[in-house]
Amino acid sequence: MAASPDPAKWFLQFAPRGAGRPWADGTEMASRAQPPQGQPTYLPWDSGCRVTTYTSGFDAMNAMRDALVAVIAEAKQQQGPAKGHVYISDWRMNGLRDLSTANAWGIGPWHQFLAGTQAARDQTVIGLLLQLVQAGVMVRVLLWQPLHVSQYCPADLHAHVLDHHYAARIVADQTKGPTPLPDGEPLGVVALDLRTADRLTASHHQKTMVIRSGATHLAFVGGVDFGFTRRDAVAPGTSEAGDWQAGAGMPDPQRGWPRQAGVGYPKPDEVKPPERAVPSSDLPTAVYSDSDPTAVGHRQRWHDQHLKIEGPAVATLEHQFGERWRDSGRVFDLSQDGNWSGQQVIFSTSHAIQQPDGIRPLPIPRPPPDLQGAASLVQMWRTIPLRRYRVGPPFERGEFTVMAGIAHAVQQATELIWIFDQYLWSEAFARLLNQRLRAVGSLRVIIVLPPHADVLTDTAHEARFRALTLLTASGMQDRVAVFNPWNDVSASGNAPANRGIYVHAKAHTYDGALLVCGSANLNRRSFLCDTELCCAVLDPAVVLAHQKALWQRLFTNEPWPPLTDLQQSGAGETFFQSFRAAVKTGPSLLAPDPWAQTPALLHNGVTRTRSDLLWDLYYGTIADPSGVDSALEQDVRDDQGGLRPPDLADLVRRLEYGKGYREPS
Repeated sequence: MAASPDPAKWFLQFAPRGAGRPWADGTEMASRAQPPQGQPTYLPWDSGCRVTTYTSGFDAMNAMRDALVAVIAEAKQQQGPAKGHVYISDWRMNGLRDLSTANAWGIGPWHQFLAGTQAARDQTVIGLLLQLVQAGVMVRVLLWQPLHVSQYCPADLHAHVLDHHYAARIVADQTKGPTPLPDGEPLGVVALDLRTADRLTASHHQKTMVIRSGATHLAFVGGVDFGFTRRDAVAPGTSEAGDWQAGAGMPDPQRGWPRQAGVGYPKPDEVKPPERAVPSSDLPTAVYSDSDPTAVGHRQRWHDQHLKIEGPAVATLEHQFGERWRDSGRVFDLSQDGNWSGQQVIFSTSHAIQQPDGIRPLPIPRPPPDLQGAASLVQMWRTIPLRRYRVGPPFERGEFTVMAGIAHAVQQATELIWIFDQYLWSEAFARLLNQRLRAVGSLRVIIVLPPHADVLTDTAHEARFRALTLLTASGMQDRVAVFNPWNDVSASGNAPANRGIYVHAKAHTYDGALLVCGSANLNRRSFLCDTELCCAVLDPAVVLAHQKALWQRLFTNEPWPPLTDLQQSGAGETFFQSFRAAVKTGPSLLAPDPWAQTPALLHNGVTRTRSDLLWDLYYGTIADPSGVDSALEQDVRDDQGGLRPPDLADLVRRLEYGKGYREPS
């Protein structure tokens, strides 16, 4: 049995400067360091938790759907007005995201079932939200709302604006009548949130759901939001792998969707669907799409990871949602949303506004029931960017525990760091990991990245090249292995089956002790600019089970290496060599990433291009901005008195102890 790792080694501790640092002011986490007089100081993590991991968006969405369906069924049997609540925060939420598997169309397209009530169960996101509210469950949804100017950005973010606004209008229509809640509180409220860092492309990137209703007390955290393209149905390597709601298959709200008898839907003339609510494609079709990207049922492939958490950490995550809900900013409702400028939040109803310009707080979380035999420790890490228009707590000093936690974990690992990431671009992270490799000869690193970027591709590929060059410097190339996933590695050239699998996961394991999973990528914007949330799970049994599940997904027929504890001396090297051998001998879903080659020829024959010029133009302003003054990233003094570029630990120390590192002027 693996030894129990020490939380004091792997988790962040309260900082010497006090006031609950490194967690933000005015938050429940910070308050644990300053308990009421006579009470003990609480630890900055939660014990007695149960964690379930998911290695695909399909499995994660199924689990979230099943939890919501159970809450709806239970609420219908309950008496009285209080039937619990569901809180959701997403970077992207497409209302017609289908989560069903048991309807007539199975996991394929529903195009021939659009007329009338042909859904045995409407398990679209909109359908589930309507059913929750109609069952008497309180629903609160936080959605990032990009600025209108974002319609001109390469990512076609105008689709977010329209689809999120559509969800807000549907929920507003559903809750305009009498409410069973006290003080006229509506059952459903959607917040369109523009309270971001003061950068054009800053966003709210958290992907969480908290459910507290009846006997259900759980939370979901990770890389999966309720968006199109993300539900990677069926096992990779098969002809049906991928999500039918991708590319040309993303449904148009104007055509409607299969309805369920007995569910109350808004009238089309009262809540008109948007004219343009989906982008043409989330991913480059030459790398990720079927041979005919315009065909009905067209699929794109995707990989994600997600967590289900039960136990005391559920209340911690509920607190964090409530803290974000009441973050200060200019407050409007849907009748006043014409300007849609930055630093404001637009609620679907004026009842969410507490006059004169405040926000009605959410109920104080209750501790969830104890779980018999639950042994996982969970610590919450966030990025809450600085904002010059924030006028009071919470978050006046921001929070950067994602960056601090990852920097700390890197400095503890001695055997194996295994990374899945969408945008590994941070040069500061790369320097720190390279430094750790040089200091600890036993450490090995495995990295799985998407074969090709989604947008601003030449800039993104240049950022990847620069980070990996720094990471493997000083002769570390043989101790770092970088791979890309493909649907069928055995297929030759540009065959229809030979399509890339887009890595959207943001997950790492450190030795056999720690699993980190959430919304944050290993780039500057996730560390310093966007709103992010990760959970760090300290439990060797959970880490091992998750690593084995990933292994089985990547190597269907290859047995797990002869290891039971990746904390043991030499385990990292054994796993590293076994992993590389499994990729080489196959069958597997992986091919080596050609990042160091010129040209970088992908497994299907597509050339991955990069550009110094476009990196100079777009990297720091559009692709990977910072929400902190650029002085933070100036050179630091080394032990010999010279200057060197900062690593991630340097940035953490500067933010914690430096002066004047505020938002950009």
